[in-house]
Amino acid sequence: MTSYSNQEKQKIIFEAYANPKHKLQTLNTKNFIFEKSNICVDNLKLNLIWEKEVLKNAEYSLEGCAVFSASVELVIELIVGKNKQEINEIIDIYEEMINGKEINNKSRERLEKLIVFEKVKTHLNRLECASIIIRAIRKGL
Repeated sequence: MTSYSNQEKQKIIFEAYANPKHKLQTLNTKNFIFEKSNICVDNLKLNLIWEKEVLKNAEYSLEGCAVFSASVELVIELIVGKNKQEINEIIDIYEEMINGKEINNKSRERLEKLIVFEKVKTHLNRLECASIIIRAIRKGL
């Protein structure tokens, strides 16, 4: 079962925020998905690069807080290399978890590092930060 201490969760979130692998200063494409927060300045421009049904890469630029930035990076890290059905399943599990639904051990394992956002609903303003990526990915599926 995947679980992390509070200190480990903070480290994972900070690492994804401070050292993103898929973030660009600006996207050099006009074909991007735009999604924004309904309650703050968080906004995302996301480019999903598909080869047939498999996500080969994803690039993004964003403006926002550490929780938002880390959620985008960690979701992308997990879904690159997966097909649309697998991505949809992962996004569904992630959404259930951040909204407070109890998920089983198999689902927890599938989320890998995303499990760090498990209690994000207790900070309601952070729930929005962690869920923006869900809306963006669904637009791109």
